[in-house]
Amino acid sequence: MNDIFNLSDKTVLITGGAGLLGPEMASALLEKGATVVMADLDKSKCDAIIAEKSWHDLPVIGIGLDVASSQSWKDALKLILDKYGKIDVLINGAASTNQSKTANFEAGFEDFPEEDWDRIMDINLKGVFLGCQVIGKQMLTQGKGNIINIASLYGVVSPNHRIYPGTGIFQPVAYSVSKQGVIALTKYLATLWADKQIRVNSLTPGGVWNGHEGLFYERYKQLNPSGDMAHKSDMNGGIVFLASEASKHIVGHNLIIDGGYSVW
Repeated sequence: MNDIFNLSDKTVLITGGAGLLGPEMASALLEKGATVVMADLDKSKCDAIIAEKSWHDLPVIGIGLDVASSQSWKDALKLILDKYGKIDVLINGAASTNQSKTANFEAGFEDFPEEDWDRIMDINLKGVFLGCQVIGKQMLTQGKGNIINIASLYGVVSPNHRIYPGTGIFQPVAYSVSKQGVIALTKYLATLWADKQIRVNSLTPGGVWNGHEGLFYERYKQLNPSGDMAHKSDMNGGIVFLASEASKHIVGHNLIIDGGYSVW
């Protein structure tokens, strides 16, 4: 059974490679033998993570990628093909979040600026569209591929607006709408390409602990059946599962890892 999780023949591209979940996912995939390309807007951040984790002897590199630019995607694909000859798995993880806010990320709905809406949509949704388009076209040429789009709990359910006041944490409208769009895009492509041996699924993390404390943390824990936020490594099993042959007949699925938050 362990063989179905073996990724030793897979080349995997992770966008948002230097983000909260990117390094954890890279570590899990490397452990299963994958060759990993960590992509981020700032390549040096990926390089720093590789150095910090002493991955120099492992099959992992960092590259620069602006997910909102089709040319940047094409450049990244060329680099990967020149170096590895193929790309097997795309993980679309780059996003504008509370860790990478736009200028007016914290504005309320009534005053939310168009420019922030556009920027969040560019990264969170257009970026996934472009990645699926550019890399998916290559996978069609190869005759096989696997795309995993990272969605969000707030693409499945609405934010509970009552847990945010007084916490200093905000959840803008564009984030929720963009992430629901990611799930819709996943289903569209899953049905379009399933008979062409390209699987498309999404993974939805619930709230992931990133130093949260105080009022927000206490409220969130009360709302979650599991009684806590996820640890960033809690996504690793799901990402290995979706990237591997263990999920070979799973198409268009949104794998929710939220401790039960969306159940009640």
